[in-house]
Amino acid sequence: MYNNTVTWLLDTGNPAIRHRTKTELLNLKDSPEEALTWITQNLPTDWHRTKGLWYVYYINALAECGLEHSIMPPNWFETAFERIRTSFDFSCESFMLLQALITLGFHENPHVQKILSQLYNNHLPDGGFLCKKRRIKLNYIPKSCYKADYYALRLCSCCRKRGIILNIEQDLIHYFLDRNLLFQHENPNKLVLDGREGWRNSDVFSPFEPMRIGIQNIMETISSLGYGNAPETAAGWNYLNAAKDDMGRVILSGTLTKSYLPKERIGKPSAWATFYALLADKEREI
Repeated sequence: MYNNTVTWLLDTGNPAIRHRTKTELLNLKDSPEEALTWITQNLPTDWHRTKGLWYVYYINALAECGLEHSIMPPNWFETAFERIRTSFDFSCESFMLLQALITLGFHENPHVQKILSQLYNNHLPDGGFLCKKRRIKLNYIPKSCYKADYYALRLCSCCRKRGIILNIEQDLIHYFLDRNLLFQHENPNKLVLDGREGWRNSDVFSPFEPMRIGIQNIMETISSLGYGNAPETAAGWNYLNAAKDDMGRVILSGTLTKSYLPKERIGKPSAWATFYALLADKEREI
């Protein structure tokens, strides 16, 4: 799969991008140590003692670098398992943490396994999820939350890459294909996440966070599940391809004010978004 875009990824100076490009795009063996050193140098020294959403962000930072938990201290993940065990509420934040743990290789952890076994009995009739704190306030069966549903779909993708097929997968795939990935079910011309430019679900937002998801991640997720060539994905591919420059690099249109990964510049080629776009292309061809 060598081409100018892949060569650019290898030359960006980002050890995590280089590691994932070698292992996931080129199917080469590569030591993760440089990527681990790089990300730990870019995280706060005591990040694993952080509370709330930022702890979830830091766990995702490790996962995004293509790392396995076996090369890291176990105490980094104690808070993660406490949260999974005591406060998993089927929200976008909870699913964001869970999919990162799967990516890091915790798929056989008993706390993770217990949550996976509970997913089907907690999904809504439309196939998706809504956080408990909102559900308990309602006296009717609600619609699910697009953002929680994306991270649940991403969880399905992460599990598939570990050889696990979740029994929520097909319902979630139908949920997204039924709205052509990006649009409101009742208004098929209006994006579900239709905020300011750079923050919409059709934009190149990176890195992902509970409220905002980049088109490159959406397309990689659906492709990894075997539906990258479904006709319902056409609009998504159009948005992603329109964000590429002549070399095939993906231009960043939105990011966090304070990012859990070293920041990239809006309006410039994004190594992370370009990597995911290439991975999506590779997966849809399998």
